Parts: sequence; C-alpha cells; structure tokens
Amino acid sequence: MEESYLPILAKQNVWWEGKIESDPHLAQWREHERRWVPLDLDTLPLRAFALNIIIGPRQAGKTTLMKFAVEKLISKGTHPKAILYARCDEIMEAGQLRKVLETFFAYSGAKENFIFLDEITDVPNWEKVIKGFIDDGDFRASVVTVSGSNAFQLQKGSELFPGRRGHGLDIRILPLSFRDYLRVTDPALANAIPALEAPDRIPEMGQLLVYLPALQKRLHDYFICGGFPLAILSYLSNGRVSESAKDAYRSWIIGDILKNGKSEVLGREVLKVILSKAPSALSWEGIAQETSIKSPPTVASYLELLERLFVVLPLYAVNPDTGSREFAKNKKLHLMDPFLWELCEEWCMQRIEHKTEVIAEALLASHLARFLAHKYGGKRLNDYLSYWKNSHEIDAVAHLPHGLVGFEMKWSDREAAFPFKTGPVKNLVYVSKSLYRNKRPMIIPLPLLLAMM
Repeated sequence: MEESYLPILAKQNVWWEGKIESDPHLAQWREHERRWVPLDLDTLPLRAFALNIIIGPRQAGKTTLMKFAVEKLISKGTHPKAILYARCDEIMEAGQLRKVLETFFAYSGAKENFIFLDEITDVPNWEKVIKGFIDDGDFRASVVTVSGSNAFQLQKGSELFPGRRGHGLDIRILPLSFRDYLRVTDPALANAIPALEAPDRIPEMGQLLVYLPALQKRLHDYFICGGFPLAILSYLSNGRVSESAKDAYRSWIIGDILKNGKSEVLGREVLKVILSKAPSALSWEGIAQETSIKSPPTVASYLELLERLFVVLPLYAVNPDTGSREFAKNKKLHLMDPFLWELCEEWCMQRIEHKTEVIAEALLASHLARFLAHKYGGKRLNDYLSYWKNSHEIDAVAHLPHGLVGFEMKWSDREAAFPFKTGPVKNLVYVSKSLYRNKRPMIIPLPLLLAMM
C-alpha cells in the first residue's frame, strides 16, 4: 500500500476522523444566506454496484452534490472510512489514480465502499483504470461516482463500459434553469407555475398572467446573473456580479481551453465572432475569415471544445420534410447561460448588438435543449433541437417522437409582429416579450414559458 497517499486523502476526507462538519465545501455552502442542492439526492443511485457519471461545467455544483451524497451516507449509518472523495485535478496520470484506489481499499476494510472521483477527465486514460477495477471484480460491492466538466471526453470514456454500469446513471449538473432560479429566489412564485409536460402540450395559461409582472422582474435579474452559483450569490447580495465571480468563471474557460491543447487567444477570437454576429447563423468558413485561424477545420475543433465545456450550444439546420439535420449548412451558435454573454462581452471586448434580444433567443434555445435532452435522454444537449431558415426563420425546432414543433422568438409585444405563417413546420409557437394569445399560432410570453421548463 502507498502509505504516502494516506495523509493527502485524509485531508480531503475529513469525515474519516468524524469531522464532516469541517468539510470546506459543506461549511462554505452553509455560510450562504441562499442555499440549494444541485440535484435531488434520491435520483443518485447509491446501491452497489453502480458507476455514476456526473457531467457539467466547472463551478456548477458537481462537487457540492458529491459532498451532500457523502453527508447523506454518513447520516444513514455508513462507516465514514468506507467513503472516499478524491480531487482528480491533483492526480497527474492513470498510475497514480490506481494507487489512490488501492490505498483506499487497503485502508477502508469495509465490505461496501462509496467512491467519489471529482473531475476525473483531468486524468489521461482514467477510463482504463476504472474498467480494470470493474473487470477484476474490485468494484462489485462499490458505488463509484465520477464527475467531469469535459462532456465529450467523459462520454467517450464511458463508452468503454457497456454492460458495466450496474445501477449507475448519467447525470447532468448544469447552471440553474430559470425555473430552478425561481425556486431559489422566489419559491412561492415557482410553485405557482406548473411544469411543462411536453413542447407540443402547452396548457392554456391565461390564469397565469397575473404572475407575469413578477416573472418579468425575476427574468431581468436572471439575464444578468444567469444560473451559475457564484454569479447568483454575488448578485443577490450586492445587486451585481462580483469581479471575483467573473474571474472564477473566466479562469475556468481559459484553463480548460489550455488543458485541451488549444490557444486562449484563438479561443477568444472565435467567441468574439460569435458575439459580433449573434444571433445570425454562421459557417466555420465564415468564422475562419474573421479570425487569424483561417482554417475551417481548426475553427470547428474550437467550437467542438466550447460545446463540450458547456459554453456554446450549436444548433444545426433541419430539413423539415424529413426531420434530418443538414450539417453542412450554417449553424446557430448560442452561449449556454445568460451570464456567459456578459462575461464574454468583457473578456472579448466585443459589444453585443441588441443584447437583450440575443440573450432572449439564446435562453429559449438553451432551455428547450435542456428540457428535451432530459426528457428523451439525449447524449448531447442539441440532440433534439435544431433551427430552420428559408424565406423566414424558425429559431428553434424541437424534434418530438411524432413530429416537429417550431418556436420563434420575437422580443416584441406588437401583435402585428406575430403573423400567421404557413410553412413546412406546421406546429408553430411564437414567444414574445409579454404578449399572450391562446389561438393558433399561440403566443407565449418568454418569462412564462421559461418558468415552466
């Protein structure tokens, strides 16, 4: 056994000495006036054997979720020394990961173990180590939960475990949706808004219009702070997002660009083009011409990285006659969270024209993408969402089992701005600033629609 690993692990696992109240993440969480748990813990499988994979951007709550799972296990009688938490950004290579696990097993001596490996995608070839332990039977009485902020790397690694996940699940931890933001800031208002069942089953909501002024105020705040915890907490405390919160998330983007072998400067150039052209659809060739990269495949590689880091949400064009994607056509490129628009506007020194309208359309797209991916099990957030453009444009097209539903965002309350249109996407919903109309095509205020998702 590598005795040298024990002091390091003991510092990260304060509950081994009966001091879980001293855990820095839990202590910091309890210091905040506004608190929330990133996920209902009952949805996290904790019955052996299980390999759970938690995916989401950094600073979105993955570590907090793991620490709450530890606290729940201890409160239910699990021996503290049967629980391991390890920060994998401090583990340099796969051999060290194996030694950490071997050290824990020798130290624990428990029949059933619970292992939490945070940011495991920072360890090259991590999946081979985990697969080896599974194949050797070392995890047969264990629940293993791994997290990562690089979605494609984590999903690619998980593909090595067909039939080896046991009771395990894939779980996304994303910045708070507007509905979740309401649960934190105004629970009574959140409880008054029913949850949406499906995009093609939008209920009559005339009786909900009484809540619209309050929802508009909350949405105005959400446009600024978005759903990232540090940004929300600083905004609620000070009426603005603090510079330290901005620095934390900017460092996350820059750090992960560099960790993936890319250039911070070129990554910023790509983001600057997105900000300057939003919400227009773009081609890789068009972005290349606006940057010093010049190579469309290289631009594509940067956009793929930004997608898997949950910074950018790309929407592909859809053929409405077949429902298939047209990947060669221009793509709509949205930032995943409203706070990211504010952050990147400063970082890239690029003013966003018509920023409110741009953020409104991006919010509609990101919330629909999240809703559909959760409901239908999409591997990528855009698996069930596209856009369509011909003589006019439909900003977001939802792919449902029985057909397409289009959503067109117009930041307006003039009824003339929402004409009846016939086109290949027959089921069309308009989304407005605050106008409501319960006849085809339906018009729904954005605050109400987002609050239902």
